[in-house]
Amino acid sequence: MRLNEENERCLLYLDAFMRKPLIATAERQLLERHIPAILDKGFMMLMDGHRIEGLQRMQAISSYIRRTGQSIVMDEEKDKDMVSSLLEFKASLDSILEESFSKNEAFCNTIKDSFEHLINLRQNRPAELIAKFLDEKLRDGNKGTSEEELEGTLDKVLVLFRFIQGKDVFEAFYKKDLAKRLLLGKSASIDTEKSMISKLKTECGS
Repeated sequence: MRLNEENERCLLYLDAFMRKPLIATAERQLLERHIPAILDKGFMMLMDGHRIEGLQRMQAISSYIRRTGQSIVMDEEKDKDMVSSLLEFKASLDSILEESFSKNEAFCNTIKDSFEHLINLRQNRPAELIAKFLDEKLRDGNKGTSEEELEGTLDKVLVLFRFIQGKDVFEAFYKKDLAKRLLLGKSASIDTEKSMISKLKTECGS
C-alpha cells in the first residue's frame, strides 16, 4: 500500500524519471533494512501459528538440497569428483544463505540437517572419499597452490567431515594415507600435516 502511495505521489508531483529511484528507496527503507527481523520473527510466527504454506517454503529448500545432493552422492560413476562437487554445492548454499537470507538461523539449520542427510546416503563411501581427497591435497606435487589456499581447502573439507557418520572409516583411511606420505617422503608440507592433525584432534579428540 505504501509503495502504491509513493508511486501515485510521483505521478502527481515529480518527473517520470524519478519514479524508479523513489520506489527503490522506499523498498530499501520499508523492506530491506528489516529483513533479518522479519525472518526471525516470521519463523516463530509460522511455527506458533501452524502456517503450513510458509513452512513449506522452508521445506522446499530442504527438498532441493537433498535432491541435488543425492545426484552427487549416489552417482558411483562420478565418485572421483564427489568431494569437490559437494564443496562447490556447499559454497553455493552458503552464498545463498548469506545474500538471500541474511544468515537466518532457521535456514542455516535447514541446510545443515539436509546436508547431513545427503552425505550419509551411501554408508562409509563419502568418508573414504573425503580421506582420499585430503591425501591428494596433502601430497607434494600440488604446484601453484599456496599454503593459505591449501589451509582454506582443508577447512572447507573439515565442514564435510563434521557431517559424516562413519568417522572411524575416515580415520582408518586417513591414518593409512598419512603413514604412506610420511614414510615415502611424499608430504607437501610437514607444517600442513601437523595443522590438519590439530584440526582433527579439535573435532574428535586424540
